[in-house]
Amino acid sequence: MNQPGTLDLVFCGWWLLFNGWIQYLEIDFLCGVTNRRGYRLTLLWIGINECFIAAKFFLGTPDTFLIHILLLLLFSVCFLKISWRAAAAPLVITGTLYRFIEGYSAVCMYWVSRNAESKIWGTMLQIVISALLSAVYFGILKLVRRRYSDALQWPASSYLYVLLFPCGFIVLLVRMGLKLDSRELEQYFSAIGMDTGIAVFFILSGAMTIFLLMIKIFSLIIDQARRENDMTIMKMQMEGQRTYVEEAEKRNREYSRFQHDINNHLLVLSGLIRERAYERAEEYIDGLYIRSRSLAEPASTGNGVLDILLKEKVNYGVGNGIRVCCNVRIPENFYFDDMDLNVIFANILDNAIQACMVVPHEDREISIDTKTHGRFLMIESANSWASGPVEEGIGLTNIRIVAAKYQGTMELSSTDRQFRISVLLRAPGDMV
Repeated sequence: MNQPGTLDLVFCGWWLLFNGWIQYLEIDFLCGVTNRRGYRLTLLWIGINECFIAAKFFLGTPDTFLIHILLLLLFSVCFLKISWRAAAAPLVITGTLYRFIEGYSAVCMYWVSRNAESKIWGTMLQIVISALLSAVYFGILKLVRRRYSDALQWPASSYLYVLLFPCGFIVLLVRMGLKLDSRELEQYFSAIGMDTGIAVFFILSGAMTIFLLMIKIFSLIIDQARRENDMTIMKMQMEGQRTYVEEAEKRNREYSRFQHDINNHLLVLSGLIRERAYERAEEYIDGLYIRSRSLAEPASTGNGVLDILLKEKVNYGVGNGIRVCCNVRIPENFYFDDMDLNVIFANILDNAIQACMVVPHEDREISIDTKTHGRFLMIESANSWASGPVEEGIGLTNIRIVAAKYQGTMELSSTDRQFRISVLLRAPGDMV
């Protein structure tokens, strides 16, 4: 009499442990996909869910799948601070996959109940099978998170969520077809026979394969939409950079005219001095100074278009009380596209200036310089930084796209007071 009681206690303890493990995997997957740190609240969710399961058991309510999903959604929104749009896809994935696990479990447990020689072996087999199924569940979630996490984080437009509706339909078929919510589950399996149970096992495997393919298709569509969106933004930004090209050409022509006329200006000044018209000479000198200052560049990079861009950005930064140190030089034999260089330097300086605007005036600093190593150009920039999460927005994404075009990379790092970005580009001409 004591042995069955002990077995029941062991199985009950395992059942609670198994349930807690499944709830942990749900929260872990949800936080991992949405880049949230909610692991401290995992125990709270496990406790809520255990209370919910206990209430379901005592009330004898079999169908609580939708209630469980709604509870998890509310927990995500209220406690984890995840928007319902961001939580929708991960919840559908975890919920659907676990329903498949339930289906496998129902088939396997029926086989155990029919073939176990004793209650001890039956209980042990049930524990082993549930452990294996939880391992499968963990492995699939890990695989989905590793391969499709980036796509699931993208804010998909509403029409893409239509792809998730078949997931709910699959869940409905699994639960209704296997009568997982019925109290007559054992009688149902007895009626269909074990041969049919094996067929159900393979049907479940096929349905799960289809579901994983749907996740892959969903992710491919999201990735394609994201690439098209990035390319559209990139084109718009490059169109905006064309104004710098036009301005560079205009300023170069003005500078050439100024240099051409400098001898004439000196002759005029010489004549005014000889005539002792010192006031007029002083006014003339002031006019030349103002004109020459407007044509002066804060850096001589070896690229006329980039010089104009840096002049614009550096002057804007200095005008906002930012100390800017610019030491940029592009070797003559490094033939980068002007637009690509503008995208990189404009976004680096725009982000740096924006970051400096939220720190005290006395701490506002930006430094940007370049180094060469063989056929590689290293662009490094550091700026003042108010500590916080680093989010890769449109500007950094465009820098990464341009770096990839030149077989390069972009690296970000930050401390409590400084943000750094390094961009490595390989000069065209010897790229493979």
